[in-house]
Amino acid sequence: MSLYNQPTEQLLPPPQKGAGPSKLPRLLLVGGILLVIILALSLGTVVILRVQSAQSARNQLGYGPWHTQGARILDANNHPVRIAGINWFGFETDSFVVHGLQNRSYQSMLDQIKSLGYNTIRLPYSNQLFDSSSKPTGIDYSINSDLQGLQGLQLMDKIIDYASNIGLHIILDQHRPDASGQSKLWYTATYPESRWISDWKMLAQHYKDNPMVVGADLHNEPGAPACWGCGQQNIDWQMAAERAGNAILSVNPNWLIFVQGVDCYGGQAGQAGSGDCYWAGGNLEGVRDHPVTLNVPNRLVYSVHDYPASIYNQPWFSAPDYPANLPGIWDTHWGYVVKQNIAPVWVGEFGTRLQTTQDKQWFSSLIAYLGKGASGINWTYWSWNPDSADTGGILLDNWMTVDNAKESLLQPIMFPLGGPPPSPGVTPSTPATQGIPPTPTLAGGQGGLTLAYKNENTSLSTNQLQMGLRLTNTGSLPVSLSEITIRYWYTSDTPQTQEVACDYATIDCSNVQTRLVRMNPPTATADTYLEIGFTTGTLAANATIELQLRVHKSDWTNYNQGNDYSFSNASSDYAPALHLGVYDKGRLVYGSAPA
Repeated sequence: MSLYNQPTEQLLPPPQKGAGPSKLPRLLLVGGILLVIILALSLGTVVILRVQSAQSARNQLGYGPWHTQGARILDANNHPVRIAGINWFGFETDSFVVHGLQNRSYQSMLDQIKSLGYNTIRLPYSNQLFDSSSKPTGIDYSINSDLQGLQGLQLMDKIIDYASNIGLHIILDQHRPDASGQSKLWYTATYPESRWISDWKMLAQHYKDNPMVVGADLHNEPGAPACWGCGQQNIDWQMAAERAGNAILSVNPNWLIFVQGVDCYGGQAGQAGSGDCYWAGGNLEGVRDHPVTLNVPNRLVYSVHDYPASIYNQPWFSAPDYPANLPGIWDTHWGYVVKQNIAPVWVGEFGTRLQTTQDKQWFSSLIAYLGKGASGINWTYWSWNPDSADTGGILLDNWMTVDNAKESLLQPIMFPLGGPPPSPGVTPSTPATQGIPPTPTLAGGQGGLTLAYKNENTSLSTNQLQMGLRLTNTGSLPVSLSEITIRYWYTSDTPQTQEVACDYATIDCSNVQTRLVRMNPPTATADTYLEIGFTTGTLAANATIELQLRVHKSDWTNYNQGNDYSFSNASSDYAPALHLGVYDKGRLVYGSAPA
């Protein structure tokens, strides 16, 4: 008999006749019960932590899915958000993967994108990517070992999963049907419209449970023979966008549908250069008469691309009033969609090497036109990649170093997501004053102005000052806002240049003006103040306006708010702003200034 077939030996001798029962079963029973209790408590703690973590994520600014309201994009909690992102291309090319992975890991790329302040990545792809024969090239597997053996959707999952985990949103972009080059139409003989739609439905289903994937950019840069509203099914881009958009929403009703324009509008259908022409994908003049209609409301975002003369010398670049003519050009071709509150607009591509004065003028004009804060126009810069031949990228050719000239120009229109959301809309209620010193007596002025302050960032050490303000006219007469200013005093701590962003204003951020003033001499609690003014408007009797603003340094280093005169970490909800100042024609009428 082998050793393994020996009968089992008894571990303990049998109890003697008349002896009491063994204690071992009791000990085992008690130990088992204790173990179950410990495990249950541990699992309960894990569940509680996970629930709390999930709840915290849901409460953050930008939590998806997103939807639209007029010309704004709102998150799942109805807070206004703004796409401020970057294009990272490669999936649409014959390398069938994002570029740069021969130099760096995809994780380090995404971490750097996040660290620079971008909140969204536009991820171009081709339908050919999903063919079984489409094998990736240009990956150094020694630094991207987890990509070994993957292709197509598997590689896309890796990029999207990591981006989602670090707080980057994703917009998928069907850049071209096949990897060989651009197509003015959304289909080819090899990749027909049915494949275009079926791939979109597959992606919508695949990423349905990931709220960080916010939508579908249906096709890149439609152009002639593509038309808008001409009624010819095989070339009418407006009709095709409705077909694809509705197909996607039938599978995933939470996605945003991004629809680019065409190049020419109002001429002979299908004829290149006929009508009023603009950049391919950038002409939305047809929206006025032929808007896109989707089966699910509040899901439509129009998209455009805009470029400078170095890409193609369009007629308006040679106009005698250039660059002053640019805002009017943009108003005509796409800006009116926002200004008339028809729908949000997203500038999905714009870029330049900044090598000519003309390009620099275009770039600074466009940045100003896009505006600041949540009321600004959505955008994703082209591109992250340095291997974009005509524009270069945010990265230099070593795929590591940032082009600081470009990055610094983009910083004023950044819009961080993932932090605390803005406060709800204005309510005419009086803030609670329990435990707050009495409000200072008001000097004379334009009625009785009061100011309430809410600290949107209570951390003593932080890379941005965030404040919510409510200015109320408690008097019986209207107040001219152009004569009113508000001051917030703080210490800048270090000498870097600083920037101000208006994230939200009930009178629109375009009517808010700000400046940062260095104090001479400084005080122990302030060497700088943020001054907030208004270009126009009146504040009616018993009315309130609300503002949400941020101040940050050009390199995003931290402030110490603990020694700031106007800072209060107790003001997590609106309370009288005793350490801010409201000025009427330069005279303090509410609050107090540092001594």
